Amino acid sequence: MTAESGSAAEGALGDLRVVEYAQGVTGPFCGKAFADLGADVVKVEPLGGDRSRTHGPFPGDEPHPEKSGRFLYLNTNKRGVALDIESRAGGEVLRELAASADIVIADLPPTAYAELELDYETLSARNPGLIMVCTSPFGLSGPYRDYQGTAFTAFHIGGMGRETPYNEITDSEAYPPLVDGGDQADYLTGWTAAIMALIGVFHRGTYGTGQLLDVSAMEAVAGMTRMPIASIGYGQEPKISREKANFPWVMPCKDGHVSFAPFLMDHWWRAVVDMMGSPDWAVSEAFATTMGRVQNADVVEPLTVEWLMEHTKQEIYEMALARNVACFPVNTMEEVLNSRQYAARDFFVDVEQGEAGTQR
Repeated sequence: MTAESGSAAEGALGDLRVVEYAQGVTGPFCGKAFADLGADVVKVEPLGGDRSRTHGPFPGDEPHPEKSGRFLYLNTNKRGVALDIESRAGGEVLRELAASADIVIADLPPTAYAELELDYETLSARNPGLIMVCTSPFGLSGPYRDYQGTAFTAFHIGGMGRETPYNEITDSEAYPPLVDGGDQADYLTGWTAAIMALIGVFHRGTYGTGQLLDVSAMEAVAGMTRMPIASIGYGQEPKISREKANFPWVMPCKDGHVSFAPFLMDHWWRAVVDMMGSPDWAVSEAFATTMGRVQNADVVEPLTVEWLMEHTKQEIYEMALARNVACFPVNTMEEVLNSRQYAARDFFVDVEQGEAGTQR
């Protein structure tokens, strides 16, 4: 699973050793954050392999455990070994790996840690400075502890489904909460776990002790709903973010959509009126102020969309950019991959991955 790029020791975290026993997205993404910054990450898989090996995309749409795009993305720059941790010998090998690690990342069911003698108390007895990160849908304690869950579960039980899409819905009862795309809750939880682990490293450097970090996907997602939670804390009726307040932040155009919301700033609106060629309706005094535009949003929005539909998102972006108006295109994945900005910063790199060949 090691890329052909330079030595891992050259990275910012090259002095850290990480042992990862986790499958799917959350734990492996946490491990990837360390591996990509130079840490020596040893991924331990069950004998049957990480379940991500069965998820595509695959070259030619032909499933193969060594060619899964998701698995390769999440595990590049790691070393790997397969163990049966339920056997005495396999469990002992994992404990030995943990004894010399700075960080252990795991996603076992909460009750399995003690049953397999892989709990923090057992591992830290051999390695007092160990930082152990346990990821799970609901945490290691509480009434939901033993429940199973997915990214879909966490996204909705953490409150984000009810908040999505932002500032778009005019009739909440008619439009149910949306499903997020791309396992967002799992990636968010993985980042949360990685940040907590790195804080644990700094804590150990100051106080000399390791610690157990209990990372719940449900809580990671709930942390994204700060405004409604704060409103409730102040005794106020929470504003549901998905309900449209005035103008949307994403609008349609000739070949897709743009993030285009110049209506709440007077100088932006004047610049957009110029962009549109100063049509009679746009120069009306009724729309000259923010309050006037908000009060007449049901008139301003469709007329603006009518103009947007005559132009491509790149044309709109360039016209707005020239006038210092906040705007950006809503890119497709193909447009993301071909972006000049990503290319200039070498964000996407080609990696040689054995049987899978060259992957970007």
